Amino acid sequence: KGGAAPGSIGSLVKAIQPAVDKARTQPGDLVDNVVRANVAMVVQQLKSSEPLLAELVKKGKLTVDGAVYDLDDGKVAILP
Repeated sequence: KGGAAPGSIGSLVKAIQPAVDKARTQPGDLVDNVVRANVAMVVQQLKSSEPLLAELVKKGKLTVDGAVYDLDDGKVAILP
């Protein structure tokens, strides 16, 4: 606990840390909140990705939507 994560896990943890930080301030299930916050952040990153994606989004030629796949029931929830 508290040490360096093995392999690529450290880079994954670093990538989702902003979502974890945001989710900790929200009521409800922490894991669910982290997943949803991470999806929202990735959607924003994709929408603003230069040079191609951001331009297509601005022109209305591309939309980027986030979704969560539920492993328990196999359903996909499109996030607002």
